[in-house]
Amino acid sequence: MSNYHTIANFSESPVDENVLWIGTDDGLIQVTSNGGRNWTKIDLKDVSGVPATAYVNDIRADLFDRDTVYVALDNHKYGDFKPYLIKSNDRGRTWQSLAGSLPPKHLVWRIVQDHVNRNLMFLGTEFGVFFTVDGGRKWIELNGGIPTISSRDVKIHREENDLAVGTFGRGIYILDDYSPLRSITADALKRDVLLFAPGRPVKWYQRDSQFTRTDGDDAYIAKNPDHGATFTYYLKDSVMTLKAKRQMAEKKLEKDGKYPKYPSWEAVEQEIEEARPAVYLEIRDYAGNIVNRVAAKAAKGLHRVTWNMSYASTNAVTAIQRRGGRVFVPSGIPAAPGQYSASLFKREGSTVTQLGEMVSFELKPIRTPHLKGSSYTETLAYLKEVSEARRRLTAGVAVLRDMGMKLALLRAAIDRTPGDISALEKSFFAVRDELNAINNDLSGLSSRARMGARPTTTATRIQRAGFISSYGPTKQNREQFAYGLQGLKQAIDRINTLKTRSMPELQKALIEAGAPWTPGSTIPAN
Repeated sequence: MSNYHTIANFSESPVDENVLWIGTDDGLIQVTSNGGRNWTKIDLKDVSGVPATAYVNDIRADLFDRDTVYVALDNHKYGDFKPYLIKSNDRGRTWQSLAGSLPPKHLVWRIVQDHVNRNLMFLGTEFGVFFTVDGGRKWIELNGGIPTISSRDVKIHREENDLAVGTFGRGIYILDDYSPLRSITADALKRDVLLFAPGRPVKWYQRDSQFTRTDGDDAYIAKNPDHGATFTYYLKDSVMTLKAKRQMAEKKLEKDGKYPKYPSWEAVEQEIEEARPAVYLEIRDYAGNIVNRVAAKAAKGLHRVTWNMSYASTNAVTAIQRRGGRVFVPSGIPAAPGQYSASLFKREGSTVTQLGEMVSFELKPIRTPHLKGSSYTETLAYLKEVSEARRRLTAGVAVLRDMGMKLALLRAAIDRTPGDISALEKSFFAVRDELNAINNDLSGLSSRARMGARPTTTATRIQRAGFISSYGPTKQNREQFAYGLQGLKQAIDRINTLKTRSMPELQKALIEAGAPWTPGSTIPAN
């Protein structure tokens, strides 16, 4: 591609230090087997299917065989954008092409070989990154987040099994722990499901609640990898809706030259009413108890899903929250270090089916504490008590909020009630005053908070009880939590009385007085 007779690439065989390879800018490959005393020239014009003018973009000695080498070539300066990738098993005497399954115009910039599985290799091309599990017979594009861009360099971080890609756009992309790809073979891909556990124990640590520092310019953050244990899984086929299944069957009929029948109204209605099928990862502890369920993608292909090392949140569900277009699922208490298992499931209607086999993994602390605190078992037991208290607290707060909205509607209904409403007014204000009193006892006076005075309340004691380090709960933590539990029990008893007795009695009185119906009331009788 140029005629400066410049060495463009150099590679030493890791099997034999005397085997050295050189690629030049003018279509030559040189090899020595005696440490450089004598060299053998290989001219690309003698290699079938390769232009003599090609530039040697990369040359890599095989990590397992002293006589095998891989060469990536580039001829784009002559208007030729075809990918050229060749391999020799006999130190350059004969060559074969490995570029057969690469897309057109994906000229190859870099090739790297896995240090464990000799048949697993990665390519950086003009428009992306590819991998092969069969030594180059078939290349598969890696597109999980990397854009369509010239990938000029590819490196393997052996300690972490990470793949690092450098792009022409001055970007760096990391594929964390690609080790599951080592287990993928042509036969494995024939199975319906494959689930891979993390390649080694997951580093257990508690994430800062703010996720970043806040001192000056250190407040800047960029997106980091998901926090927790990451699982790789493969679905041979998508988990489809009834509509998708029907459409696929119709396309098959059309392909066979048959005209599909129009679906019945009942079938279309069934498609509309169908709950969308889902795939999720279920996490269990060493005793087999369910810890959490994590939503996963249901489309066919290779995917990743991360469990954030926490239990499912026990907070009251009062609305479906969304962030960035996705359903937001709040985290619960952190899980403890130890042995866990993961299984993949699909849900179609009310039918839940396990996909593939269960895998085991470990959460391992990143350091040994200098101060002896509570054991992980004791800390988890305390946090489970906190989680249960939060479940009751958030339920109570939600009930109070709901009754507050109903009271606003009851106020409007009383004003539209025919006849004498004096008794209804007394009952209404009795319920309203009790509701406000419970709110104040549980969460504090809003007027006081607006003035900056915020004494510790039952709600804050319960919520903050879980804000502990890996040291475990201190004596003061437990004392404050106990005070919170005492106040919570009193508040819940009053809330239940209000919900099951006072509010129904007020609603019943309004219906009997001929008031308009309000939510929560019984439907008026004839």
